[in-house]
Amino acid sequence: MVTCSLLGSLRVCLQRHPPLVTFFFCLLSLAVACVGFSAYIQSHEVQNPDINKDWNSLLKSLAHLMFCIPNKTHEDVSSLSPSTTPAEPRATVTVLVGLTFDLHNGTYPPNGTHLTLTTSGTELGVKGPGTQESIYLLAAIMNSVSHESCLSITAPSSLIPKTRLPPKCVITETSMHLEQLGVCYQSHYQDNPALASMLDQVDRTLCSQRLLMTSAFLFCLCAMLCCAAGLFYPLPRDKWGQI
Repeated sequence: MVTCSLLGSLRVCLQRHPPLVTFFFCLLSLAVACVGFSAYIQSHEVQNPDINKDWNSLLKSLAHLMFCIPNKTHEDVSSLSPSTTPAEPRATVTVLVGLTFDLHNGTYPPNGTHLTLTTSGTELGVKGPGTQESIYLLAAIMNSVSHESCLSITAPSSLIPKTRLPPKCVITETSMHLEQLGVCYQSHYQDNPALASMLDQVDRTLCSQRLLMTSAFLFCLCAMLCCAAGLFYPLPRDKWGQI
């Protein structure tokens, strides 16, 4: 009976004040959405929004660049063009990544091919100190079928992500045929979920609790609106005194 009375009062309120009823259903929908988000965060992995520079973002920034077979097997990193800003400590990391290379006709380089690229943090879209300094990359094709490459990065330490590191690897010596020297390949990369920076269980629990508290507040507000509608908008009665 009470439920029918409340529903009837809401109907009367809808007839007299449609914006107020619309506001009520918006609050109710927002409360239900908060409960759903809380359950999702508690049971699923969620990417950390506070980390905007991880290995996936760095490797994805290389996808529009061309890697070329060097004219010599090794390039002296110290001979890279110097920066006008004060020198920052450099670091070298060699990791196994899913970076693939091909020509415009779809031809993949054979296993053992070495490809190099010299760029800067500005070209990669990286922000922060050391972006004007040179970054030297050396990629060795480990397996063209499974699309695995061993990538060596020599760059200022601030430009190398501090998140979960891909598996390490070793680049071995190789010999290139003269007809292959100077050939350039387009790089491609797809995000690796294993390299994504996720929220830990403590942070997910905290987010879930705050969403539940928000939804509880919204549900209480909706209940107060229902009570106010029942008090200030009573159901009309007919001439026999019935609702």
